[in-house]
Amino acid sequence: MDNALRLVITLMFVNLGLSVVLTILMLIFRNSIVNYEFAHTQLPAGSDPATFRNTLQAALWGRLAGVVIVSALYVWRSFSLRAGKRRAYIRLIWICAVGLAGIVYLLAGAKYPDWMRVEQVLQGIVLISLLIAITRKPVRDRFAKQQRA
Repeated sequence: MDNALRLVITLMFVNLGLSVVLTILMLIFRNSIVNYEFAHTQLPAGSDPATFRNTLQAALWGRLAGVVIVSALYVWRSFSLRAGKRRAYIRLIWICAVGLAGIVYLLAGAKYPDWMRVEQVLQGIVLISLLIAITRKPVRDRFAKQQRA
């Protein structure tokens, strides 16, 4: 494995590590996160507070499930990248783009505590670095589309 691909895979696992740490912290502090969101969200008139709290809890569990799924995809993609599969390369670009869009959405719209925002910013920096690393010429050349003879 060359240095350019090693950097890509290292950044993937740094991002995975941040996700795992966030997941563990979210599990430990899930009630305080929901309480924070509940306290910092303006309820629409006529909304049932208990229903809204349940919605916040469901969203938190959905985010945790998403992190687990993306983590599994990262491990799978890393093996495919090492095997030189172009589809893994293309999918990783999409994963980075969607991940960045998700982080921007969370930073702009979600009412999370500051410590979670710091982690999201760090994860965004890692995803930008990963996107840059995977689109560098040595990596692009390694996964270039093969011309048919």
